[in-house]
Amino acid sequence: MMHLEDLESADRAVDWSVLSEPQVDSVAQAVARSIARDYGLTLEFDDALQEGRLVMGQRAAQVRQVLSDGGPGLLHRWLAQRLRDRWLTEARRRSGHTSYEAARTSAEAAGR
Repeated sequence: MMHLEDLESADRAVDWSVLSEPQVDSVAQAVARSIARDYGLTLEFDDALQEGRLVMGQRAAQVRQVLSDGGPGLLHRWLAQRLRDRWLTEARRRSGHTSYEAARTSAEAAGR
């Protein structure tokens, strides 16, 4: 039986060796270019590439399975979906926060 601490350490385990598999890093770069193009005002290529590599390292077994089942095209789609989900979740979280400048402007307009 697995204990909670075993699950937590398994979640933190990253298998970077997956990046040396044929086609994996080229897919990561292609997805990063696409994401950076789509979200260029808020996400740069290098950041998208780093996120993509991290996602693949964290889910190495799944990456290998997707690659063997459907090849690089399916891996591209799989990774793009994960990065978009991750990025949109983060963007939604950030949009719920009020910036210091907006709060200050609002307070000044209210005469506080």
